[in-house]
Amino acid sequence: MFTYVGLIQLTDEGQEKLHEAPKYLEKITAIIEEEGGLLEDVYAVMGPWDFLAIVKYPDNETAFRVLAKIGMLEVVKTETFPAEKVDVFFKALV
Repeated sequence: MFTYVGLIQLTDEGQEKLHEAPKYLEKITAIIEEEGGLLEDVYAVMGPWDFLAIVKYPDNETAFRVLAKIGMLEVVKTETFPAEKVDVFFKALV
């Protein structure tokens, strides 16, 4: 499994339905798990993004598929990046 960090911003529709956020998080979690992924954690953050998610997917194809399905909910926009532990990154420098 590979780790991805998702920066999440509510759309206008998502802001209007903020009271339904727990329900949407359940839907998003179900989409991730149906595709073989794992939502490790979600944080509310301040600044231009509303949430930060740490997710594991088996491959990029799965990540793309999940993000497309989440996008169809029309309540969030995401920017997602692959992430690796810093010690793995440092090993690549040697």
